Amino acid sequence: MPFEFKLPDLGEGIHEAQVLAWKVTPGEDVIAFQPLCEVESAKAAVELTAPVAGRVRETRFAEGDIARLGDVLVVIDTDGPGATPGPGRTAPGAPAPEPEWFGIVGSPPRPADAPAASPRAVERVRAAPFVRRLARDLGVRLDDVAGSGPHGRVRIADVEARAARPAEPAGQPPVPAAPPKTIPLRGLRKSIADHMVQAWRNAPQVTSMDLLDVTELVRARDLLLGPAQAQGTRLTYLPFFVKAAIEALKAVPIANAVVDERQSVIVLQPNYHIGIATAVPDGLVVPVVKHADRLSVLELAREIERLVQAARERHALPTELSGSTFTVTSFGGLPGSPMFATPILNYPEVAILGLGRIDLQPRVVDGQVVARQCVGVSFTFDHRALDGEAAGRFMATLRKYVEQPLELVLNLR
Repeated sequence: MPFEFKLPDLGEGIHEAQVLAWKVTPGEDVIAFQPLCEVESAKAAVELTAPVAGRVRETRFAEGDIARLGDVLVVIDTDGPGATPGPGRTAPGAPAPEPEWFGIVGSPPRPADAPAASPRAVERVRAAPFVRRLARDLGVRLDDVAGSGPHGRVRIADVEARAARPAEPAGQPPVPAAPPKTIPLRGLRKSIADHMVQAWRNAPQVTSMDLLDVTELVRARDLLLGPAQAQGTRLTYLPFFVKAAIEALKAVPIANAVVDERQSVIVLQPNYHIGIATAVPDGLVVPVVKHADRLSVLELAREIERLVQAARERHALPTELSGSTFTVTSFGGLPGSPMFATPILNYPEVAILGLGRIDLQPRVVDGQVVARQCVGVSFTFDHRALDGEAAGRFMATLRKYVEQPLELVLNLR
């Protein structure tokens, strides 16, 4: 009898997903837990497996199509000739094939007249679906990339490094001019676009900016680098700013809130779940540090690094990408980056903190102009929830803990 496999619930707030690649074709026999296809939602790329054994009758979406929650993806006949194994498949009762890790698939078969593959090519190429897409966009063959991750896993940096290599020597046939490239507004990129438009339309946003002296914070971090490295922790400036922002939120509770449009209320949040805006090659995601107020600076550093790494490799769980009450975004980590910007709210949150680059700036200290390490901060807030007075108190509290960071680092564990 036919079994209809539908797009399952992929997490909170996920209503659709794009079909990236099919692993089966109509007429092919499958066994339970065999990969059927890869799909990508607004938050993650996942591999869906067959819940039953049988023969594939039809697939109802082409690669690149968008399926909604509950749509039938594939129909499988669970009786009749489906017991006969298809090419390259395992018959029922036979030993199961070697399991594949999430996002790891074998290289596609080569034509019979193709040159012999290298040892690297015949092995499984370990790479997440997002890395595979990036390789396709950059014209990079994953078989030619040496993975730097665990067990030879290919990372984003490996693909980008391969793409940046000089062109092959002269003597190769000329490459025809490529047509203009278009980028479909789908998946993560479309989710970001829709979210930004919603935030811009619904919330009257104001940005307050200030230049803070972080000379003492830079010294504090330098002193803690040794103990942090001894614990295997990569200590950046971000955990200090997150810790200072939490103190500012405690001083101004209305900044740790969300807007409920349906009930026309502002909901003050009792917890401090801090979103960390994270750039990925396809856009921007916001992993969330839950109960960040309970963590020390070093614990924050470890948790932020874990969440950001998982988000960039598209392995973050849906629960790790939702539920934030306040967001911090850093746009000052690259050379030539700005000191100030106007970040857009992570709606329905009512405030977001933007961090620019840290740089030497002239400041007046004890009547003398001296060079001090300074950072530009930008605080965008929803003017329906906060007024200038509340925003000023937030910035004043933030300044206190950033410029005198001793209290932030006393609670080291």
